[in-house]
Amino acid sequence: MMMKHVFACAAAQLVFVSVGGFAPASAQQLSNGDYEMCSVYDQDGDFAGYDSVCLERKRAQLRRYQKNAASTYTAYSGAYYCPSWANNGSGYIGTVYSDGRPVSVDPYGTFDRPVDGVRCLPRPNYYGTGYY
Repeated sequence: MMMKHVFACAAAQLVFVSVGGFAPASAQQLSNGDYEMCSVYDQDGDFAGYDSVCLERKRAQLRRYQKNAASTYTAYSGAYYCPSWANNGSGYIGTVYSDGRPVSVDPYGTFDRPVDGVRCLPRPNYYGTGYY
């Protein structure tokens, strides 16, 4: 009797997965560990299938993480600071463009690269001895 119930649940899950209920393709990147956490075993210890509610929770969690990660980059329009490797964070005073534009030398702006640079705000890295 128990085995019939397990097979009926596994068949119902298979029908659910094959008929529909899929999330967007980008949100279905479940790992092997997710599937292992959602796997169901019978009393004998044999693999019976996957718990559809658990898998859907995992997919919803992935969708939520991806949505939050995407919104943090689109909603943030902060300043672009010069990277630490650009003249130790101070930036370069000018840039040369490889597409034929004239050399850009601006006394009020700094760039992140000497060739094809992008304007950035200087944030120099000060390496002191540790004493003030």
